[in-house]
This record gives sequence, C-alpha cells and structure tokens, in this order.
Amino acid sequence: MESSKVIPDEVIYGILIRIYGKLGLYEEARQTFGEIEKAGLLNDEQTYVAMAQVHLNAGDCDRALEVLESMKTRGVKPSRFSYSALLRCHVAKEDVVAAEDTFRALSQSQHGLPDAFCCNDMLRLYMRLGRLDKARALVSVLLREDGFQLDENLSTTVMEFYCKSGMVEDAEKLLEDIQRNRKPVKVPTLLLLVEMYARNRPSVVLEERSSSRALGSSAASVALNSLLDMPGGLSSVSLLISRLAREGSTDEARFIYDQLTELGTKPDDSAVATLIVQYGQAKQLERAQELFDSASASFPDGALVCNAMVDAFCKCGRAEDAYHLFMEMADQGSYRNAVTASILVTHLTKHGKFQEVENIMHGCFRDEVQLDTALYNTFIKSMLESVSKQVNCIRPSAYTIAWYPLAFLSPCRRSIQ
Repeated sequence: MESSKVIPDEVIYGILIRIYGKLGLYEEARQTFGEIEKAGLLNDEQTYVAMAQVHLNAGDCDRALEVLESMKTRGVKPSRFSYSALLRCHVAKEDVVAAEDTFRALSQSQHGLPDAFCCNDMLRLYMRLGRLDKARALVSVLLREDGFQLDENLSTTVMEFYCKSGMVEDAEKLLEDIQRNRKPVKVPTLLLLVEMYARNRPSVVLEERSSSRALGSSAASVALNSLLDMPGGLSSVSLLISRLAREGSTDEARFIYDQLTELGTKPDDSAVATLIVQYGQAKQLERAQELFDSASASFPDGALVCNAMVDAFCKCGRAEDAYHLFMEMADQGSYRNAVTASILVTHLTKHGKFQEVENIMHGCFRDEVQLDTALYNTFIKSMLESVSKQVNCIRPSAYTIAWYPLAFLSPCRRSIQ
C-alpha cells in the first residue's frame, strides 16, 4: 500500500491493531492507535474496542478504560461491542458496582440478557468475590430467560456455583441437560461434581439409602467412572484427594478413596501417602493404620505409602513401630527414603533408641542412599548421647567424644563422599 501511495483508512488501521494484538506486539499496537488519533481518523467504535482489548490482554485495565472513556467524550455511540469490553475491564478490576451498571446497560441495549460470554464474566466475578447471593440471583435469571442457551464455559461456571453451594439436585439436573444436548463434559466439571458429593456425603448417602440404590450405581460412582474413562482422569482424582487432605478435609478425601476402591481402582500412591501423613499430623493413628491396611489388602504397597505410614507413626509418638515398618520395608527391597530416614532417626534419638539409629544408618550406607547434612548432624548427636550413656555418667574426654562417631562413619567414608 505504501509503495502504491495508497493512504490507509481507519478500517485498515483497526485491522492492523488487531493483528498486532494477536501477535503480542503491544507497543506497535499503541503506536498505530496514536497515528490514527493524530490523523483525526478515530470515528469507528470497533477501533476503540480493538485497542482496549489489546490493553486488556496486556493486563493494563486502566489504559483500556481510558480508551473507552475517550470514545464516549468524542461522541461515538457505544454498542454491545464496547459495553462488552467495558464489562471485561470492570470484571478484571473486580469493581462490582461498575460491572453491574455496565451489565444493565448492556441488557438495555440488547433488550434482553447479554450473550453467554458476558454472563459468564459477571457470574465468575460474583463467585470470585464470594457474592453467592448475587450469583444465585443471576443464575435464576439465566434459567428463566426464554431462548437463552448456556454455552460450554457458562455451563461449567454454573456447575461450579451449584457444587460450591451444595446444590446437589440442581447440579445433577444441569449435568443431565449437558449430556442430553450432547455437549462435552470435561474433567474439571466432573471433578467439581465428585468434590460436591464428597462435601455433601451425609445427604447423598441418606438419599441413596432411601431409594435403595446400590453403591456401584451411586451418583458419585457414576461421575468417577466417567472420569476414569477420560485421559488423565485418575491422576486428576488423585490430585483432588491430595488437595482435600492437605486442606484438612480428610473425611472428604477418604470418601473419594473409598468410592475408587469400590470401583476396583486405586488412586496414585502420592494421594494415599498424603492422606496418611495428614492423619498422622492430626494424631489420628487408627485411621492412618486403617487406610494403610486397606491399601495393603487391596493393592501392593508402594514405597511412598509405606514411608507415609512411618511418618505417621513418628508423629504419633510410636517410634518403635515406625522403626519396625521401616526395616521391614528395607528387607522387602523397598528403597530407603532419605527424608523418612531423617524423620525416623530424629524420633528414635529422642526416645534413646541408639542401636536402632545405628542399624538405620548402616543400611543407608550399604544401599548408598544420598543423605543430607541434617541427618548426619542428628546421627552424630545420637552417637554422642549414646557414648554418654555407655560410660555410666562419667564425662568422656574430648578425644572419646570426637572419636566414637568418626570411628562408626570411617568405614563408610566413600558413601558419605
């Protein structure tokens, strides 16, 4: 165009801004917009909206608002395009009042609800700020509106609202609608359902008992079955169990674990291990032992699960039981975990179990386990305390104190290095 001396108009400039925006060329888009402004060609609403969108994509909501405000001052009449961009700005800034005003203006300009994209933005804002009362009112309006269709993203957000609000029946009805319309049900949506069932398990169990439904056909199991058929479904459920356990929601995490085992499936070892560790931290040793035994009976134990049980024993003051399990694991060929060994050595030292500490260290050296400095320091402290015990309260010389642990470690110097 330049070589042919064709002067670009605002439409061409607007297209160029959009191209720069898609390519992430933020400064080039700004310069182009500035050129249009200097040339006095800014008359089209879509050019303003294109520049505002570039600012939004760059995370600069204030400049996006400035662009849209300048459009108003120049007398450019706003339509749904600019209102939609303005709504995205206010949602990004979490300005509820301004977002609601824009949403109402958008509704009036269209003589009805805005499109599903804008409704989804508004609903997500309410949920992000914990305004579930307003979210409930908006969902109610969406469902009452004749001819309004939830798209995939809005369906997912409404499902998230139902699940977080514990609205089991509404969530199940929405799932049926999604499946009836042959819309794809994605992993995040099913995970929301599973978590909802876990958090509302008393009412779910009561309903299933009253309707005489078997566990295998329960709603939670159906959702889990669907997840297991999807790529990455089991890993996603395992991550959910781990997250719930770390949050302290051990009952919910155990509910999902039990549902999986009923289906003949075991979550990842890391999920089981996380739940056992959380039981240990809460001093719920019986529940940790029960879960460990359940995992042992149903599936071969992995090293992660065994190490977690050792950790739970230690946290509950059962260092001797932890030691026996750790040594049993080693005899069966399980890898000696350095972190678990460190925890165990620390607890055994506190209980004066010096011989057991030596046995663990010997085994770690023999298997060439990479140990950290903290474990060596704990072990040396244990040896020094052992020396003090063995000399019957006679204070050992500095030479004896230094020599004893070094004499133990010297045959293993190669492993230490």
